[in-house]
Amino acid sequence: MSNPYDHNRPQDRPQGYRPPAPPPGVLPPPQPGQWQQQPPQQWQYPQGQYPQQGQYPQQGQYQQPGQYPQYQQPYYGGPNHFNGFQPQRRRPSAARYIVLGIFALAFIGVTLAVVGSVLTGGSDTTAIPENSGPSIVPTATTKPDKGTAEDYLVNSTLYSAGGLGEVDCPAEKLGDGSLAAQKVYYQKLFKCLNDAWRPALNKIGVNKPDPGLVVFDKPVNTPCGAFKPLSGRVLAFYCYGNQVMYTDVLQMNKAFGPKEDLAYLMTIAHEYGHHIQGVTELFYARAYYLQDHPSQKLESSRRNEVQASCLGGVFSRAVEKSYPFSKRMKEFEFQASHSFGESEDTPADERTHGLASTQGFWIMNGYNIGETKACNTFAAPASLVK
Repeated sequence: MSNPYDHNRPQDRPQGYRPPAPPPGVLPPPQPGQWQQQPPQQWQYPQGQYPQQGQYPQQGQYQQPGQYPQYQQPYYGGPNHFNGFQPQRRRPSAARYIVLGIFALAFIGVTLAVVGSVLTGGSDTTAIPENSGPSIVPTATTKPDKGTAEDYLVNSTLYSAGGLGEVDCPAEKLGDGSLAAQKVYYQKLFKCLNDAWRPALNKIGVNKPDPGLVVFDKPVNTPCGAFKPLSGRVLAFYCYGNQVMYTDVLQMNKAFGPKEDLAYLMTIAHEYGHHIQGVTELFYARAYYLQDHPSQKLESSRRNEVQASCLGGVFSRAVEKSYPFSKRMKEFEFQASHSFGESEDTPADERTHGLASTQGFWIMNGYNIGETKACNTFAAPASLVK
């Protein structure tokens, strides 16, 4: 029987099927144990294996509009497949079916009109403060029903995890920015991310495997699709299907060169933020929420992206002294607000990640507060997620 979602499930493969080895230049992901909730993940591809070329759907052109390079975190899973996350439902809605295509098919870049925030009770016209000094702890202005997706988004236990302390993480040199150099850099930083976040997650009862990491300069197949180096403006992405982070070596080098290492730090810390969203089920709560609120897809995407950036800022605070970049704060602030996100010229109905200034605001807010409570972006006013 064919698979209607073309996700190449194990039971759909012919007898004797054997996937090829990872393509040259790829650092294979580690082999963490499977995270299985009920119902089990029907579409997940086994860790450390790669499908044949063309067997995963390749949606879009892997490109975002706007002036700046983008982070990405493609979704992997079938309709209503939210890793077992089952919040209470207030009421059934025909609109839920509209969003199925969003999560089953689309990886990148969607165009919907910007609307007021449902979660925070509407738009707010407060100006965004200077990026070097934001220190806000967002508080929900609404009281969603207990147990609903809205309640989970604005009252997640993640916001009570606190800070990460000081992490000993001297940076490796990027050298010429080659595959070998970036591997060494990312592997060192990746270990620091795992060591920093693991205690914070354990504190709130989350004991999930560390994510995987792939650094590639050749075409790579993933449960989220097939990607080629320099195929668009994707710097890196996190795939929820196998809980692996992927980084395009050539794109990173093209965007930043080997000298702007703080941009590399922010990129991988941001992608790790998406992993945090996955293991704390914020990602699945948002997917569930959008079933009943499809008109919120664009703004919700921005809230999701800047939350990952804010979590990256929290981690940056933990490694500031050992990395170190204590004496490079002006450079850090500049990279935060000029390296990622969309430009002012990007049409409002195409802003999925937030303006570069918005990204900078939340990176610096996470850094300045230094605790996860700074990253409740689903409770922030709409003016702070433009």
